[in-house]
Amino acid sequence: MVLGIALLIGFVYGHVSVKGQFCMNSGFSNVVRRKDTTKLKSYATAILIQMVVLPLLFTVLYLNVPTRHLVENLGLPPLFLVGSAVGGFLFGIFMHYTAGCGAGIFYKIGEKNSGAVLAAIGFIVGVYLTEKGLLKVVREAAQSNVLVDQQPIWQGNSALTIAITTTLVAGIVLLFLQRNKDNKPGGAQWGWKKTGIVVGIIGVVGWVSAIYANSPYGIAIIPGAIDMVDLYYSWGLLFVIGIPLGAFWSTRNNKKKRFTMPKTNIIGKRLLGGLGLGVSGSIAAGCTVGHGLTFAPLLGIGSLVATVFIFLGSGLVGYLTRK
Repeated sequence: MVLGIALLIGFVYGHVSVKGQFCMNSGFSNVVRRKDTTKLKSYATAILIQMVVLPLLFTVLYLNVPTRHLVENLGLPPLFLVGSAVGGFLFGIFMHYTAGCGAGIFYKIGEKNSGAVLAAIGFIVGVYLTEKGLLKVVREAAQSNVLVDQQPIWQGNSALTIAITTTLVAGIVLLFLQRNKDNKPGGAQWGWKKTGIVVGIIGVVGWVSAIYANSPYGIAIIPGAIDMVDLYYSWGLLFVIGIPLGAFWSTRNNKKKRFTMPKTNIIGKRLLGGLGLGVSGSIAAGCTVGHGLTFAPLLGIGSLVATVFIFLGSGLVGYLTRK
């Protein structure tokens, strides 16, 4: 039942991504390339909603003895000396060559984007090689020096105080953000407010569903990619599978969306870009979804640093390709 909910959550995520054109590749790079923060506002809204709900929710679960087991073993990604910064920065760069972030390439498969299929293949291979294959030694070297191994705030001595403070601060920022005009990103049917709110709710529901499935993370792409190769039936696998299904449903009546043979230069660009995306995401121990949407709202230092460097890498490409 809980695993089936993971498929449904992925389905809704894919549907929302199409309706709101929610992709952090263009969301990050557009800030520099076009001075357009519309998609970034969706992302910020999703993070803030989770910051309002999750710390307080997890603190209550931890302080309540009968439910403590659900969250007491959940950790936060460490801050690696090399992996978090270098892996994140390279991930931001490689998003340009796949035309999407980790989740973006999967929802674009549902939009019948042939290039996204190639990027997803490269991504899955890159993740697997770096987690379990020839490049495992590279990942282990990049993650060998841990600068911060952080304790979740709900396990601290003043957990409830910190959670309430975080909730209030995030709530104030969220209210300020929502006063901005609700523009629609290019090609989107939904404005950034609606998109961000729904993605934020997906993140909260994803976390709750995941912990009841004994999964150590909420919505994430890299764990599902690994399980896809291992043919391991997991929460993460079903979430990833659900994304293109939801996107396909969202575009089912669009006759302009169809698979076509990509140009020769696109084939290599998407395959190699996807490979680089998978390798760098594995080195960073997460991507724009795992770090940026799942652990950043919990104030994980490693995730916050990795997300900043992903933004910097994407911003650099946006600057170099600006018109």
